[in-house]
Amino acid sequence: FGFATLGAVVAAIWAAGGYHPRAFASAFFAPRDLIGIGILFLCFVVQAGVEEIIFRGWLMSALARKFNVALAVVLTCATFTLLHYSRGQEPLVTASVFLFSAFACLWALEAGNIWGVMGWHIGWNWLLATGFELPVTGFDARVSALLVKLVPHGPDIVTGGSHGPEGSVICLIFFVGAVATLLWRLRNGAQAS
Repeated sequence: FGFATLGAVVAAIWAAGGYHPRAFASAFFAPRDLIGIGILFLCFVVQAGVEEIIFRGWLMSALARKFNVALAVVLTCATFTLLHYSRGQEPLVTASVFLFSAFACLWALEAGNIWGVMGWHIGWNWLLATGFELPVTGFDARVSALLVKLVPHGPDIVTGGSHGPEGSVICLIFFVGAVATLLWRLRNGAQAS
């Protein structure tokens, strides 16, 4: 699901004229990059896994027990956003990080566990870093593309600039829609109970 949603966001940016393709599957002609891509997968398993355990598994649960679920989600998202903040960061990037966290919190609440959102987070980060040679929230993995190298073209509001697709208004729209969908599902699930 992480691959599919990221693929849809990247395809939408491409369709909006934000990317030009340069090389297809160039990683397969660079064995060293393939090893790096495998190592990056393990790194993203640890990174995304630990983030989900800390933020959605522990922090959100602890805050929900102390306060209430809504406040727990807001405080968890605010903490996640603060820890992912860089000085001079564009407000659009900050908003996307907050909405990413809200999406992850709501998914964990709906599922009753963090396993699905953990897998989604891993898939999203890994494919973004290795599939298209695009930055993951400003991090450049510096490996050849598994799928297609995409070169940003056009305004940063469309491409995300140096932050990659996560800094794009298109990604922001995706997360707004995803959060709204999960809120609707949680509300309808609570009413059915």
